[in-house]
Amino acid sequence: MSARIEQLREQGGAFAIADVARFAITGADRLRYLNGQVSNDLRKLEPGRAMQACVLSAKGKLDAVVWIWSEFERFVVECDASLAEPLAMRLERYIVADDVAVEPLPLTPTFHIFGPATEGLEGLKISRLGAPGVDVAELPSNVREATPEEIERLRIEQRVPRWGAELGPDTLPVEAGLDAAAVDFHKGCYIGQEVVSRIRSVGHANRALRVFDVISGEPPAPGAEFFEAGESARAAATATSVHFALSPAVGLCYIRRGTAEGAVLEAPAGASRIQLRPCVTPS
Repeated sequence: MSARIEQLREQGGAFAIADVARFAITGADRLRYLNGQVSNDLRKLEPGRAMQACVLSAKGKLDAVVWIWSEFERFVVECDASLAEPLAMRLERYIVADDVAVEPLPLTPTFHIFGPATEGLEGLKISRLGAPGVDVAELPSNVREATPEEIERLRIEQRVPRWGAELGPDTLPVEAGLDAAAVDFHKGCYIGQEVVSRIRSVGHANRALRVFDVISGEPPAPGAEFFEAGESARAAATATSVHFALSPAVGLCYIRRGTAEGAVLEAPAGASRIQLRPCVTPS
């Protein structure tokens, strides 16, 4: 295991926030309106703390995964940069007689600090890597800035899904584990709620996101399928993200319902073998 990754786990680190878009939601009706658009309950939003939520289609699938926080009599909504235009259109589509405005915000320089390095820091509390962290305007001199490869490694190990890899317009929140922190099952109505509630009442989805270790062979590419021993008809897992810049290689995959936790799976012709890690819900 890389000593640099171990150091980041033990001491924490930082990275610059990039590839995101932000919007300001203003107006007297902003709370009521936005709360009807997202899966989490903004009435529970604490000052200085960001809340994760899903913006869903009527079929309960993802239009976006967002972070939301409150400041200066407005809500700030942050999404993946690729979703800036469609999310703005979505947020504006349902404004009828509401006193609400949606305006894009410039992306100011921001660093995310995570792990023990957050001790004593003031800033926006937000869990970007599946664990408590803080967003600040300047990088503290005593905090090491991690490389993109290191951050990707930590993201995968923490089972944090990314838009365009684990997340897309065909994803249900529960499949990616977003129901643990980004969905409130006790709030009022929002778009897609019926589907989300129905899946919860059933008790399962048809697939689930898991971390895997490559235990032999070449690291697979995203989209690679893996099968249980002796099975070749139905894939047990499909890789979505793979990180092999730092050894050993790890990745994220969606597993088919019924696949055992900790299972060892293999690619066709034995090109590689992976082992699923036990499921740990991000904080």
